Order: sequence, then C-alpha cells, then structure tokens
Amino acid sequence: MTRRVLFVFAAVALLVASCGGGSEQSAGGAVMARPLAYSLTGDATLSYHAEMETEMTTTFGEEIRSLDPSMPSTMLTQMEMSFDSTYRISEGPEPGTYRVSMTLDGIELGKGSVQMGGQSLDLSDVPQSELDAALASQMPEFVYVIDDKGAIISVEVDGTTVDVGGILGGTSTSGMSGGQMFGPQLPDGQVNIGDSWTTSSEQSVGDVVIVTEETHTILRSEERNGYDTWVIRTESDTSGYTINWDDMIAMFEEMGGIGAVDGMEEMPPSFQMAMRSSPTAATTITWLDPELGRAVAMDVMANMAMTMELGGIPGMAGSMSMEMDGFTHMTMELTN
Repeated sequence: MTRRVLFVFAAVALLVASCGGGSEQSAGGAVMARPLAYSLTGDATLSYHAEMETEMTTTFGEEIRSLDPSMPSTMLTQMEMSFDSTYRISEGPEPGTYRVSMTLDGIELGKGSVQMGGQSLDLSDVPQSELDAALASQMPEFVYVIDDKGAIISVEVDGTTVDVGGILGGTSTSGMSGGQMFGPQLPDGQVNIGDSWTTSSEQSVGDVVIVTEETHTILRSEERNGYDTWVIRTESDTSGYTINWDDMIAMFEEMGGIGAVDGMEEMPPSFQMAMRSSPTAATTITWLDPELGRAVAMDVMANMAMTMELGGIPGMAGSMSMEMDGFTHMTMELTN
C-alpha cells in the first residue's frame, strides 16, 4: 500500500505543480510604438507542436524508511513527450470576448519512468495505441473564454465551469491545460521594445488562493520561422501555499469528481494530506508577431519545490513526509 500511495502522489504533485531561456540583445534600430492584441475575430483555428520534459526528485523522510528498511531514500520521476494542441476560436458570450476550445492530438511519450531503488515503472515500452486509448479516455475537453489581451475570463472542463480564475496566469503559464494558449497577457495602450508591464492572477484550490505575479518585458525584434516577431520575456513568481486533502477533494469535485483521478477514490476515510509549496518561479520567452496578433513560438521553464505529509494510511502509525524538487521545460511552435 505504501509504495502505491507514493506512486499516486508523485503523479498528483506533477499535476498540481504546473508548468525557457533566451539570450537578451539590444533592439537596434527605431521601432514604432503600437498597441498589442491577439487576432481572435471570426472562426479561426491555431495549431502548435509542443515538446515537454518534466523531472522530479522525491526524498523520503526517515519515518518512511523505518517502516520498511528496503525503502530507498529517493524516487526519480521523469517524462518526455510531444503533442499537438489545436485551439478553435469563435465569438464569446459577451461583446469583446472569445470562446476557445482546446484539444490535444498526436501525443507521443518519448520517455516516462518512475524509479525507486531497484523498482522501476517504465512507460516508454507501452504501445502507442494503448497510450492513445488511455489518454483519450482521461483527457477532458477544455474551453476558455478570453478577451483579445489574452486574459482568461472563465474555464469549462468537460462542460462544467471551474472556479479557476487566472489559473493559467493570463495565458502565459500553463500548468493544467496541457499547453500554452497564445502567449503573455498583453497590456492596454501602446508599447515598444524595452517596455515592461505587470499582471497578476489567482488560482483557487478549495479554500486556498495561490497568487502569481508576472513581469513582461519586450526584449527585441527578431525573425522567427518567417515571421517578424517581438521577443517577450515573462518572469512569473508564485506564492508559497499549503493544500490539504479537503482542498484537493474540492478541486477534483469541481473537475468531475474524485473518481476521475485514477487511484484517488481508493484512499481510506482516515487518509490525510498536507502539501506545502515553496515560492516558485517560471520564465517564458514568447515570439509574438505584433502585426499578425499571435504567438509563433514559446519556451517555458518552471521549477517546483514542495513538501508533502501523508497520514491515516492503514498499517502505519503517525505520518510520513516527502520533499520534492523538479522542473518542467516546454517549447511550442505555431504550425498553421
């Protein structure tokens, strides 16, 4: 039971932890200031190809190893995958808003493993047909309502409106959607190369409110895949927080029930959990075509650092703890 719980919560930590580098250069040459907005009018479809790498190291507390002397001190979770994301855009429910339906296709797992001592769960040998079937049965439909600056107004998951105001930090950071949308949340008024602006967002998990502050800076102009782009760096800082099991239950219920997450409904009634995240940071580089009104490429690097305490597990007195440290790196390219 103990090792099954550890495998399950390694997956939960990657889910909740949500989601590049780039060299800075001087702008060089005069560029006219202009307003920025995403081109969302009419029935449009945007497609991106994404490559994602995630790695997390878990260090177990002494109380876990005292229960089982064979228990190793660390567990390494790694995943590399690629996928295509498609965003279908139509008019939103209010003037100046747009409805965006997001789907994932062509998902391929390059490497996936959970290594704990001599025990390893290897996903790289799973036939692609089985992977496609598993993902198709579990991947919900995401629908966003946004404005032309990229600010998220509401989110629907499988037809249910979820209280996740700003869960993506505008559209620039993406933990739970499976991919970026269009790029950073854009400012009002005119901006030019060298200008900066700030945005903030809140994510609710049960009674816990997680705050993300972002600073966006236009670094330079640059040609990218045939597009004339402005390169925008977004530095995101997310506050520390503590989430307990009741908060997780509330979040799962909003997303269709705890039974929608494999293994979660098997937790005993006595089960308790506290997940404490340190303040974390992410850097996103976006290549935005200001004339076309869309991002043509993105590079995201995000870190995570948290401690998890678990209790109420049958056969175990007291609680056990784990410390987790890892990162997610994702790149995306516009393909249409």
